[in-house]
Formats: sequence, structure tokens, C-alpha cells
Amino acid sequence: MMQLPKKDILHLRYFNVLSRKFDFTAKMANPRCDINIEKYQIPRYERVPNTSLHDIPFIHYKYAFPKPTNADKIEDVLRTNSWTPSWRYTMYTDSHFHSTTHEALVVISGTAKILIGGDDNPDAVTITANTGDAMFMPSGVAHRLLKDIGGRGWGAGEGFTMVGAYPVCGEEWDMCYGRGEEEGVDERVRKTAGLKVEDPVFGGVLGGVE
Repeated sequence: MMQLPKKDILHLRYFNVLSRKFDFTAKMANPRCDINIEKYQIPRYERVPNTSLHDIPFIHYKYAFPKPTNADKIEDVLRTNSWTPSWRYTMYTDSHFHSTTHEALVVISGTAKILIGGDDNPDAVTITANTGDAMFMPSGVAHRLLKDIGGRGWGAGEGFTMVGAYPVCGEEWDMCYGRGEEEGVDERVRKTAGLKVEDPVFGGVLGGVE
């Protein structure tokens, strides 16, 4: 019988947690909405480390930010929590991961199916990311866009759009694909285990629990 990836689900009251960090909740249409946190440990698959080298989970924050989203304010929240916003774009359809740093993603428009863990991996996870959701993508974890379900994209484009951010104390992000010519990947991913990052949504301890 196939062993499924470890999944922890946590339900937090948005108002009680986020209002301690910043006043964004005061401007929300519904500041007392629930935020659901789902954490996944995904084992290594071939040349893709996933969470096997550091045991830092992939985290999906459902309903992290209110609709309609405000990309500028979301980026302010990320900066407050020691993350540097770097781009507004969709997700690549090729499975890839970053070996040098962790990544925070916040959906500012649209909905998409996202594959976490790598193509053909029997332990991979498919999530649905909606507008207002956030994701913490640890180093080494493969991810790609499976299907853009729809929604008007931010700016001039159409479709699924995110803010991408990286920890202020981290290294420049790279692109890895789990191919044979990539050297030193495991060593770089292990190095990120010692990188102390704040939770991109809540600040403080990663995952929103102290």
C-alpha cells in the first residue's frame, strides 16, 4: 500500500493571530474569516530532494489574505515579516525547485492546480491555490503549474498570478530541475536548514504556531 505524504492540518482564527503583527486586518471586509494551514512532508524522488534533507514542510495557507487582494499591501506584509518581494507572475509549467533559498508565494489573482513533489512522484501532492492563498515553498521542493483554472490576472494579463518573495537573509534563488548535470544540489539544500526565516504570513515562528 502506498504511503501518502505526511500532512498536518491546522485551523487558526485569522483575527486572533494576524492582528498581533500588523493592522492589515483592520481594513479587511471580513477580518474574522478562518485561515487553514496545511503542512506536507514530501519524500525524495530521484534527483529531487523535496523535504527529505531538512524536514521543513511545504505549507499551504488557505484564505491567508482577503478578496479582492491588494498586491501592494500583501508585499508590505511580506516585507514586515522579513521577506523581499521579487516578482508578480504565474508559476512555470515545468517542474522545478530552488536549492539555495526558500520561497514565499501569495496568489493575487485566479485559481490553479499546482503539483508539489515532482512529475511521476507517487508521493506528490496536488493542491488548489485560490486568490488570497499563500504558500511557503522550502528549498528542494519541486513545484509546477498543472492547470490554470481561471480568473483575471494582475495587471494586463489574464489568469493565475502570484507575488513571489524570498527571505532577506537568504541567498539569490536558482533554478533546478532534478537533472543529472546539476551538481551540489543536496549540499546547497542542506545548508538552507540553518536559515532562520519568519513565517511569511504571520511573522514569528514558521507555520503560525509558537
